Amino acid sequence: MADLTYPKVIEAAGGRDKMIAALAKGLKEMESDGVTVMSSTAAAPIQIVHVSNWIYAVVPTTLKVKARDGVFETESSMIGLSSDSGAHWTFIDAGGKDHKELLSMLPAPADALKLPVEKEPVKIADN
Repeated sequence: MADLTYPKVIEAAGGRDKMIAALAKGLKEMESDGVTVMSSTAAAPIQIVHVSNWIYAVVPTTLKVKARDGVFETESSMIGLSSDSGAHWTFIDAGGKDHKELLSMLPAPADALKLPVEKEPVKIADN
């Protein structure tokens, strides 16, 4: 996951090793709370914006988790970034984050980029 994360996000997390440790800790805490990730999927981009030599793409994501009181699904999004005409991409997870703060992390202004409104998790099944 760290390999596909936009470098400025890794830097803000204190570096690659700290980011990986924080992700692992978060997963362990979820598991101790009885929450298991069932799937995480990305859909086709819903918006593509060209700014300077950058391409930004808004990519919808769906996370499905099993908790003690049921199975829940959350819709969110990521921002994909490419500086080489789409040959290589890195991503910023937009889920649960302040959109203005996220957009300020981008290497070139992206006023045209519109992130979807956050949605609350939806219970899709009982245990």
